[in-house]
Amino acid sequence: MAHIIANAVKFQIGWVLVVLYGNTMAMVCAVIALLIYSKWFYSGIQDLILIGLTVALGFVGDTLMGYFGLLEYPSGLIVPPFWMITLWLLFSMTLPWSLRPLIRRRPLFILFCIIGGPLSYVVGVRLTDVEFGLEPMNVILILSAIWIVYGFVLSNFVTRWETVNEKI
Repeated sequence: MAHIIANAVKFQIGWVLVVLYGNTMAMVCAVIALLIYSKWFYSGIQDLILIGLTVALGFVGDTLMGYFGLLEYPSGLIVPPFWMITLWLLFSMTLPWSLRPLIRRRPLFILFCIIGGPLSYVVGVRLTDVEFGLEPMNVILILSAIWIVYGFVLSNFVTRWETVNEKI
């Protein structure tokens, strides 16, 4: 139980630091989070695959949101800034640990995604120089729909992760 709480706290602290302090802090948090994960949570190559798939999903999704004008990044490009990708890295490390009990109850995890995903973007937009490209309520509704898909995809990633871990 202590691992689950520690994993969630690590994510929350990292999220706040990365959002408030940007790319430099993102690099520091990414390195620290990876070191902590490798010391206390790492259980094999399947962890790296889960983390990689989750970060790739987030990068592609945030890039598509930039392309379609849902999010406007300060660089003027369609790709998200490094600190946003770092948030996906931090989030990916919660999936097999602090979020796994919720993922095992898929409808609750999907509800968590519908609320928590868009809320993370709303808070992030208020605290950073990323902006919504459309009326905020419209973006929130679209984000909710996107996070339904993320919820299903991510829960499938974790289910496969558990299956691989059981075989090892």
